[in-house]
Amino acid sequence: MVKALQLRAVATIVLAFFLFVGAATRAAYAETPGDAWAKLTPDQKTILAPLQQEWDKLDPERRKHWIGLTARYPSLPPDRQQRIQQRMHEWVSLTPEQRAQAIERYKRMKQLPPEKHDQLHQRWREYQALPEEQRQKLREGRPATATTGK
Repeated sequence: MVKALQLRAVATIVLAFFLFVGAATRAAYAETPGDAWAKLTPDQKTILAPLQQEWDKLDPERRKHWIGLTARYPSLPPDRQQRIQQRMHEWVSLTPEQRAQAIERYKRMKQLPPEKHDQLHQRWREYQALPEEQRQKLREGRPATATTGK
């Protein structure tokens, strides 16, 4: 019985030590500005260049997402690559409040049933197909006029 208690005590101390070392390592890593960006490959840095100034501020899950994207990026069509670059530029220009709002909208969209999600995407495509003047009217809250000859 005493032997079992001693083994348990030793196991607890070893576990605590490893948890402490792990926490200390994470803290040291977090306190080294630029270190996370420096660990990216040259190709990743090229693709993620718009995010460089914000990279060390991104939470690990966001970094993981963007790094995963770099693996698929070369095989994407040029228009999709351009859209991704544009979105990264837009993201870094947002204020923290605007980013929080965007994240909330994204979370709400992910929770929608597939048919509602598809419906919203269809409406967005229809909006994008409108002439700029009609989109501007809609943004201002004015009704858009139809341009079809009906």
